[in-house]
Amino acid sequence: MAVKRYVLAGTGGRGVNMFAKPLVDDEFDGKAQLVGLFDRNASRMRAANEMLGTDLPTYTDYRNMLKELDPDGVIIATQDSAHCQFLIEALQAGKRAICEKPLCTTAEQCRRIAAAAAKSDAQGLVTHNARYGVASAAIKQILASGRLGRILTMEYHEMLDRRHGADYFRRWHRRKANSGGLLIHKASHHFDLLNWFAESLPDKLVAVGDLAFYGKNNAFRHTRCRECPHAEKCDLHVDMFANERSRKLYLEAEADDGYLRDACLWDDQIDIEDRASVIYNYQNGIHVTYTLQAFASYEGERIIIEGTAGRLELSAAKDTRWAAGDVTVHGMEELVGERLRVFQPGKGIEDVKLKRAQGSHGGSDPLLRHEFFARDAGQPPTDRMASLDQAIQAVLIGAAANQSIATGQMVDVQKLLK
Repeated sequence: MAVKRYVLAGTGGRGVNMFAKPLVDDEFDGKAQLVGLFDRNASRMRAANEMLGTDLPTYTDYRNMLKELDPDGVIIATQDSAHCQFLIEALQAGKRAICEKPLCTTAEQCRRIAAAAAKSDAQGLVTHNARYGVASAAIKQILASGRLGRILTMEYHEMLDRRHGADYFRRWHRRKANSGGLLIHKASHHFDLLNWFAESLPDKLVAVGDLAFYGKNNAFRHTRCRECPHAEKCDLHVDMFANERSRKLYLEAEADDGYLRDACLWDDQIDIEDRASVIYNYQNGIHVTYTLQAFASYEGERIIIEGTAGRLELSAAKDTRWAAGDVTVHGMEELVGERLRVFQPGKGIEDVKLKRAQGSHGGSDPLLRHEFFARDAGQPPTDRMASLDQAIQAVLIGAAANQSIATGQMVDVQKLLK
């Protein structure tokens, strides 16, 4: 297998930590290497090189980078709304395109990507790492075994707490034009997982959602946490910087483009939902109920799947002390973990043993990276490697939910592609 040369588009935290550092540290036994960086913010690229201990060539012109470096592939980890154009240009240039989720932010962008992919022989993949979780793999195996019979209903309940959840309202995600809202930026992971479980296409959908906790729902506000006059009475006030070095790098990048990493949670211009409920069905008859809230007292999720022969339930509580802030429920650390149970009428209850995995996102990130970068790129993708078509379907559910919330009407998900 020849060494594959990659460039990284987008040098924020996810791009640098998830992709650049493992490539620079040769996590893939010399099978893949990083040869360049692209970002519209030159200071952010300088910071990335400093953090990586590298002197990689940097570009603020994407097309020029593709032409001069002529990489084998592009890793796209920019702001969500920009994924579409960078992905399309990579495909048009014949480059393998690996895109961070979500693939894009609107149905119109889905249509553009589908059209570009149909005209290109280059491979496009999306890093839906939820497929690589220990519990997700166990659920997929149980469904494939037929133990639950024919699947009738699935429920997914996502709870983001006031440390992790709040962070989406401090950063660029807070504007729907940038992220598509949490029903695309965050929930695309979950919708992709449900699609993977259902092995069918989403059909008709209705949704409700609004901004109930953050944004305008507070008596005071400021521009940002730094130098905020309300800091002492704001429970969610944070200092984003772990040390003086990170403070220096962030402030240099901020001076370049004005992007605030600690923007006020109570900004009345925030236009994404912090709570939502989505109901839809699949073409094979499975019904789904999905809920998301971004201000929960603790972080976790529940997945419930009911079939003609049984039921499974996954309950998870997560430790978010890695996130900025100190609002937490004391004692929750004792409840952190995952529990997967299978219930079968006439047979009993089974607790499915889940092995602990090392690495970010519950060990899913290292597994994903291995399949995307350590395998021969000429091999067919594994079942867990999300294709562009599959990633489009995950975005379409979120786009349909956004449309249903805005109009109050039921939406035909597949018609959004036409």
